[in-house]
Amino acid sequence: MIEIKDLWYTYPGRSEPTLKGINLRVEKGEFVLLTGPTGCGKSTLLKTLNGIIPHESGGIFSGSVKIKGMETTESNQIEISKEVGLVFQNPDDQIFSTTVEDEVAFGPENLCFERKEIDRKVEEALKIVGMSGHRLASTNSLSGGQKQRICIASMLAMAPEVLAMDEPVSQMDPRGTHEVLNTVRELNRKLKTTILLVEHRLHELAPFVDRIVIMDEGKIVFDQPASKAFDHLEVFYRLGLRIPEPVELCHSLGIKASPLSVSGALALLDTEDFRKNINIFQPSPNPEKSTVVIKNSSRKPSTENNNSENNNSENNNSENNNSENNNSENNNSENNNSENNNSENNNSENNNSENNNSENNNSENNNSENNNSENNNSENNGYENNDCKNNRSSIVSIQDLWSGYEKNKMVLKGINLEINKGERVAIMGTNGSGKSTLLLHLAAILKPDKGSVKVFEEDTRSKNPYSFAGKVGFVFQNPDLMLFCDSAEEEARFGPVQLKYSNIEERVKNSLEAMSILPFRYDLPQALSRGQRLRTAVASVISINPELILLDEPTTGQDRMNIEQMMDFFKNNNSTLIFCTHDIEVAMSYATRILVMNDGKIIADGKGKEVIKDTESLRKASLTQPPVVEIANHLGINAFSVKELVKTLTSRSAEGIKC
Repeated sequence: MIEIKDLWYTYPGRSEPTLKGINLRVEKGEFVLLTGPTGCGKSTLLKTLNGIIPHESGGIFSGSVKIKGMETTESNQIEISKEVGLVFQNPDDQIFSTTVEDEVAFGPENLCFERKEIDRKVEEALKIVGMSGHRLASTNSLSGGQKQRICIASMLAMAPEVLAMDEPVSQMDPRGTHEVLNTVRELNRKLKTTILLVEHRLHELAPFVDRIVIMDEGKIVFDQPASKAFDHLEVFYRLGLRIPEPVELCHSLGIKASPLSVSGALALLDTEDFRKNINIFQPSPNPEKSTVVIKNSSRKPSTENNNSENNNSENNNSENNNSENNNSENNNSENNNSENNNSENNNSENNNSENNNSENNNSENNNSENNNSENNNSENNGYENNDCKNNRSSIVSIQDLWSGYEKNKMVLKGINLEINKGERVAIMGTNGSGKSTLLLHLAAILKPDKGSVKVFEEDTRSKNPYSFAGKVGFVFQNPDLMLFCDSAEEEARFGPVQLKYSNIEERVKNSLEAMSILPFRYDLPQALSRGQRLRTAVASVISINPELILLDEPTTGQDRMNIEQMMDFFKNNNSTLIFCTHDIEVAMSYATRILVMNDGKIIADGKGKEVIKDTESLRKASLTQPPVVEIANHLGINAFSVKELVKTLTSRSAEGIKC
């Protein structure tokens, strides 16, 4: 079906080839996952399949790309597009119609199908991706994940024999990802559609695919069946790729197998040989009980720098918990490695104030006129607002925020939120739940329809984004919306120059280095991969060292190594960080607090270990527990990472040997 021989390609204006001698054969009906480090040439390879490269791109092309025996360089793009459907990495690059229906109908209309057949195809494609209820919606009103679903639907409506998909689920919530992949897999099996899919999130994709192909520096360096691919973990570690937790767990325990699912891992852990020394299917004598999650609350936020030994609520005055020397302009990341700022010293299990229990915070004391249960979920609103109003370190204060893009159609519905200086807050939830909209309010880009938003104690109604220049940094979900300079270096320099900062060149170098963009400092941003463009956008923000950093899906398109480097930077930086993400593992590892949103409301708010135990809120928000937490739950063990679970299991093994 797909046959690529000795493919080389160099973009216009580049001296170094992006693709270097690619040889690949994909049979009809195969489902192939293509992965590799950010910027290794994956997206470029996909664009050769439908002739965008070289027909539209120019550049230097050599070698052969055949689809069903048809040479793409010698064929008309219209003919190629009938056979190959390409889902772009950035949905905004693909969507051009004003309504969902028109976008999905565009392909079948151009293939001259009858009107009834077009309607049937549109209805069927939207049903497959779970967007039937949005048929008449404006494409501009959709979230990033919803736009990705529409792009997939527009390709499915044309029923191509080859489906090339570039990170098609990167902005979808976990449940939506699973549903779409299940459906695509079903089409693959029933219709023998050949699928080549690019993705970094191996833990979510691996169970669905037949084969895993890895690229590095423009070359294919690994090609194995999915069932055997993770027997070669050294390749994944060397290239900085994410490994599915069930695989990592079993290998850490010395089990020579690579299960791709929770059930597969449990089956291996339940074997007689493995259970000889480890009593794993008996619950711990006193399993730790999770604390109650306070939903949609104006809760008193946690402070990251609290030392766990002294973290008694009576002594834990937030004013004393924030260094006065935390000047944002002098807060260079290289010098900012405070011992107190290390998450390992901040044990969340010990950070539970007795007064912080929802049972002790009766809603009768929270008796404002607007605090009815419909708008504010008062039965869960466990903290009095005065706690946060009197907290001098509060950076964000939101009261009864209602907001929407269309009249009488609210996206945010009665949001109440307080965020303190130094917190790292992850916002998670269903696609379209209002996460990005909430961030836009914090940057004063949007104004409330009702209620108030205060940032640094200033009401955003009377402010514009420029009012917070130097204090608030914002990175859009689509980095292309904020890249306009001729080089990555100029992007990082723009902010400090406009704000007339000193030591500009040092700021530029440090920010590019922190995001691993220094080797591309002179490159045109649009010539970089999407993951590199996103990191360039982040570098342009951290070069001004703002006190409040807002990131919308910062890990999209990033490999494990770049995710860790980026998030480690923010972990060691004294700025307040608020970021939207669907990656619950990243949220658990790096956020001091997690908000869960659904239908415009905050339905859960707490530390990661609290939120991850609130399965009902996770279900409502289309989120799932990380595989390792599911495995630990089945084993009756209180663990939230592979490291914690391995430690518990091996300690039980040692106890068994002593007996």
